[in-house]
Amino acid sequence: MSAPRRKRTRAQKRPGLSRRGFLRGFGLVGATLVGSATLQGCGSDGSSPSGSGSGSGTPTTPAGDGAPAQSVSFVHSVASGDPLFDRVILWTRITPTQAAQAVAGRVEVFEDEALTKPVKSINFTTDSSRDFTVKIDCTGLQADKFYFYRFTSNGSNSPVGRTRTMPATGTDRALNLGLVSCSSIAHGFFNAYNFLAKRNDLDAIVHLGDYIYEYGNGEYGSLREYQPPGEIKTLSDYRTRHSQYKQEEDLRALHLRYPFITIWDDHESADNSYTDGANNHNEGEGEWPVRKAAAQKAYDEWMPIRLPEPGNANKIFRKIQLGDMAELILLDTRLFDRDQDLGIPINPVTGNASDPNRTMIGQEQMDFLIGGLRNSKARWKLIGNQVVFHQWIIKPGVNNPAPAPAPVQDVLAPSGLNGDSWDAYSAERQKIIHALRGSDGGEAVNDVVILTGDVHSAWVADITDNPNLPISQVGGYNPLTGDGSVATEFVVSSITSPGLPIPDEVVQAIRVSSPHIKHVKMSERGYSILRLSKEKAVCEYWAVSTILQKGGTEAMSARFEVLQGTNRINAGLLGGLPLPIALPTP
Repeated sequence: MSAPRRKRTRAQKRPGLSRRGFLRGFGLVGATLVGSATLQGCGSDGSSPSGSGSGSGTPTTPAGDGAPAQSVSFVHSVASGDPLFDRVILWTRITPTQAAQAVAGRVEVFEDEALTKPVKSINFTTDSSRDFTVKIDCTGLQADKFYFYRFTSNGSNSPVGRTRTMPATGTDRALNLGLVSCSSIAHGFFNAYNFLAKRNDLDAIVHLGDYIYEYGNGEYGSLREYQPPGEIKTLSDYRTRHSQYKQEEDLRALHLRYPFITIWDDHESADNSYTDGANNHNEGEGEWPVRKAAAQKAYDEWMPIRLPEPGNANKIFRKIQLGDMAELILLDTRLFDRDQDLGIPINPVTGNASDPNRTMIGQEQMDFLIGGLRNSKARWKLIGNQVVFHQWIIKPGVNNPAPAPAPVQDVLAPSGLNGDSWDAYSAERQKIIHALRGSDGGEAVNDVVILTGDVHSAWVADITDNPNLPISQVGGYNPLTGDGSVATEFVVSSITSPGLPIPDEVVQAIRVSSPHIKHVKMSERGYSILRLSKEKAVCEYWAVSTILQKGGTEAMSARFEVLQGTNRINAGLLGGLPLPIALPTP
């Protein structure tokens, strides 16, 4: 999401240099991730665990690892992610006293928090080539089960983390997912993370992007300072910023409690990023392919993510099976195959938002998405998506008349407000809507719920071609009954990042011309809980009372449900008056 800051010149595309060609040239495709423990399965090595908790002792070398002994610490704690029915990613970062040496150790997995029932153990080595991070794909676990784990190296133990595997196919028990996005350290404290960490009713946390921010001190918020103090542009910079976030107390607590399922948005690289550039990048800040690759490599190192193509940090779109109850399809609507945005608002004449050649996700991801939806046997099909999918209409119009050229289409079609969202890529959005309805020649797909972050505000909407067309027309919509809706979308508020600087009059104008939008809340900071059962999907919006200091209170401000088989918002319930929240000035 674009932030209110200085105007930058956009980076220019360098001809003849492909993304993968660049990555290969710099050794980032197929690079070793964790030394000899690169995403290995978690198998027994015959060693018995000893001790518990964190601490240090006489430096020793684990038997057979061959690395020199030295003092180490685990200041970044531990994390887990991408849980499946039989495996989960286990992550840590080791801080050594001698950065020139490799570090060896092992991860130990237990059935109990007291660490008395060992399950698995595996050795690892790591070094400066991946910033001493460790990432292990721990396989061979039992389905739908909590596990406890710790890393140990050279006489020191990490904090003990808790993770869990997902239900296996053939199991359709209810699921609860925490939904979060957009955590700017400079704008406040991560109280929402702390409240989530205190819950004991979740299966996993889905982070929809903007896990970190790239800005320097004073550029976008000033309540807390960044490390490094300037805008991050190099691999070292991105690693340092991730390091700061992994030491933040409330975020650490949440990682210790639940596995994360993550996708990046723009600020993991630079504001309003796309394949060949970003709003917050100019020629004086180096070549964009170099900066993008650095951001992607640091993300892979520091996040508990399982790459679908090991070693290719440019590709993160993937699927997470959550038993028979749900399947989560995660998209990359930023860096993989996206054209430049059209600004805010979209110019209805020159913006060409309905140009069929404009891509948000591109053909490879489109095939991955539609094929994944149609092949899924899950009751609920979830799409983890960075930017707003439903229309923010500021000028009603007809629905993209196919015979007309693109500029004419945009004059006749609805005019959108946010050119950084799917409104600026409406031809690709229409392909998805056609697929959901089955009007593309394939089978229709029901019970699709889109989960979105990015805009620092809460939105709830039905998904339809054009909400201002009467239901009697193809693609029409009845705002009273929801007939014509093919899916639903829940846009979650931010952890700390400030709401959109849109006047209330504009928001109300959007609501008047956008009857598919059922709820908007611009001022809340907090998180959401998605509760999935056989009968319905329920999204709860939870707001924190403050981000200006640690602590405060929380309350559910709204709750919406989608009945299975209806593909529309069925009912909404305010959870009480929204809490007054003290927000810093942007």
